Amino acid sequence: MSSAAFRMLGWGLEMAGLLLVVCGCVLAWRHWRRTRGWRAAPGTVVAQVAVAVTPGNPYDFPVVEFTADDGRRHRFESDTGRYVRPLAIGTRVDVLHDPMRPEEAVVDRVADRWFAATTLAGLGGMAIVVGLMFVTLTR
Repeated sequence: MSSAAFRMLGWGLEMAGLLLVVCGCVLAWRHWRRTRGWRAAPGTVVAQVAVAVTPGNPYDFPVVEFTADDGRRHRFESDTGRYVRPLAIGTRVDVLHDPMRPEEAVVDRVADRWFAATTLAGLGGMAIVVGLMFVTLTR
């Protein structure tokens, strides 16, 4: 492959990486804006919902129950499933919920809240570094 082709590949990787970093940052910003006024409450995993994203590979999505500030019990299914070592029934977890709409809730764990955004931004950062290597080392 010629050096011009490596430079073009490098520029392509840099553009794709930049797009991934921007998407990751937008995802993180939108999640932060959505949950910034939410309150914390203790919750308990009461069930698991198994969803087979691909045949033979079920992901377990925990169903969590918590008591909101209004004293009523609420139940929600987490948006984040696990393939390996799902949360066991009876596990205590921290929950963030919207005080105006307690049915809007998320499990307050770094992996559950920020995994998608940091994965996109991290992959984008790696693509930018590899792209820069292709562009600068082929001169």
